[in-house]
Amino acid sequence: MKFRKKQSLLFGIIALVFLGVMLQMVRVVKDKIVAGRVAEAKTVEIGFRRGLAETFGNMNEAIKLSYAIDLDNTGDLGLLKKTSQRLLEENEHIVYTAYFKEDTLEYIYPAESFGSFIGKNMSDLAYSITLAKVVKTPVVEGPTHLFDEDSDIFLFIQPIYMGTDYVGEVVVAMDSGYVLSSLGLDELEEGKYDYELWRVDFLGQSKTVISTSDSSVDFSDAVKHEFSLPATWNISILPKGGWITSTENTLIYLAFLIFSLSIWAIGVLLFRTYHLQRKLQIARHTNADSGLLTMDGFCFFVNKRLLKNPDTNLSVLNVQLGNFRKFTKNMEREELAKYLAMFRQSLIDCFPEETIATRVSDDSYLIAVFTSNQNPEYLIEDFLLRLHWKRRIDNNKLFISPRYCTVRYPEDGRDAPALVKEASRQFEEKFIK
Repeated sequence: MKFRKKQSLLFGIIALVFLGVMLQMVRVVKDKIVAGRVAEAKTVEIGFRRGLAETFGNMNEAIKLSYAIDLDNTGDLGLLKKTSQRLLEENEHIVYTAYFKEDTLEYIYPAESFGSFIGKNMSDLAYSITLAKVVKTPVVEGPTHLFDEDSDIFLFIQPIYMGTDYVGEVVVAMDSGYVLSSLGLDELEEGKYDYELWRVDFLGQSKTVISTSDSSVDFSDAVKHEFSLPATWNISILPKGGWITSTENTLIYLAFLIFSLSIWAIGVLLFRTYHLQRKLQIARHTNADSGLLTMDGFCFFVNKRLLKNPDTNLSVLNVQLGNFRKFTKNMEREELAKYLAMFRQSLIDCFPEETIATRVSDDSYLIAVFTSNQNPEYLIEDFLLRLHWKRRIDNNKLFISPRYCTVRYPEDGRDAPALVKEASRQFEEKFIK
């Protein structure tokens, strides 16, 4: 029974290893899919990034408007006013234009809506106005409010320098909805991507989400790109449903489950086929009466094991059941079969599953015991104790008295015939002569 438990334990270990391999294969497949989709998303992100830079560059009317400032006569705003009026007439998305002469708001159009702010110092307004002066580069800020705008706007701010001398700034305010619609974010959704456009404030302390396709999506493992306007802006994109959708995930596991069950079924079928063939092979070499191997079968299977593992530990036990002929005198065939079955059961209970046995004669047996590091003498003693059968005949008690000798491989022989011959010789020398 303990050997059956050992076999069951081995079967369980194999099953766990097989399960681990299958799960690892699932992970490899999923990683492969994700890697491919990340590469595709990065390609999309690169295209979007280039388009974003081009879009902001084309929309930045503040750069163009700054050329209307006469650097030799900054007090002459005639060209600036004409250009501002034309810009607002031709572009409904432009909310206003403004000009700061040095740090003071000198001009704003339309004045009827925002004229009350003329004369304001930039230090009293949003930090982005002062930032353009400090960094000396164009600044884009939004969505935000600078004055009393009715809706969110984007500010395009262009500082003006004459050499190293600060002249002032030109500001163009555009409707936030127009700017966002021009960024191509809808194209990402059409390409089946979720996105999140966000920025970090100038101090790097807070995050503001500017636009997102779905506020419930977790973009922690999305493809990201960072750019500066000069505030740090980020675009995160992720395939809708994630790198692997729940449906795809279910299908992958289902496919591997079917594949695993198929492989397992094939393995079990091959295992059973092997054991069936082995049983058929054993059956061809089995004595019908005793249920044990014939002598030819004994030699065949012992030699097969030795050929497979020449370093094995093998003891051949030559057992004679003393008084067996008297013990079985006038015994019915069914009762004799019961004692033979008891002998086979003792073999199963006391020796490893690989043990090979044959019935040499009515009362003699050869048993090949294969062990690892276990001392076979303890197994043999337990086995012999079970063979002390008793029976009452004509009011007289008869007992079986087992006698045995043991030979070892390879000291007493290097193959089955040699071991059988040596076991017979030692038995005669020990009990007969």
